[in-house]
Amino acid sequence: MSGDHGAQAPPTSGRDLTGFTPKARAWRAFFETSALITDRMEKLLHAATGLKLSDYNLLLLLSEATGNQLRMGELAEKMVFSPSRLSYQVKSLAARGLIDRCTDENDRRGMTARLTQEGRRVFAEASAVHAQHIRKLFHPALDDAQAEDLRAICEQIHTTVEQADTLD
Repeated sequence: MSGDHGAQAPPTSGRDLTGFTPKARAWRAFFETSALITDRMEKLLHAATGLKLSDYNLLLLLSEATGNQLRMGELAEKMVFSPSRLSYQVKSLAARGLIDRCTDENDRRGMTARLTQEGRRVFAEASAVHAQHIRKLFHPALDDAQAEDLRAICEQIHTTVEQADTLD
């Protein structure tokens, strides 16, 4: 087995088209686990609060921003959304009274999304529920050292993706 660098033979049943190297197997585990936890968190959050995970994330970003507001372009970048998808989501949350969309005070050409009083209330309630779900689904899987390792790995992947974007 020289030259295969620890690659394992394919399983006898089924096919794995992503590969069997440690990195290919890590990718598969990361991808599938991310999808699984996102699906579970989405269902639990929506059942308890009526919010989608993307709604919660948008409210989170606004709650953390100075003055509870962000320019639409900045919000789209932080959410990793297309402007049209963000526009749809902002309209939906605005219709529910959770955010306001208004002209940017510093640049009248731009638009800003701002958390409303009702949005702050809903977000506070959803945050408590979301934290329960994190403690239930994520925390038991890791000790503190593993959590720190995972954070560092995710930051490393994030940096690699951003650097690859600048090369395109």
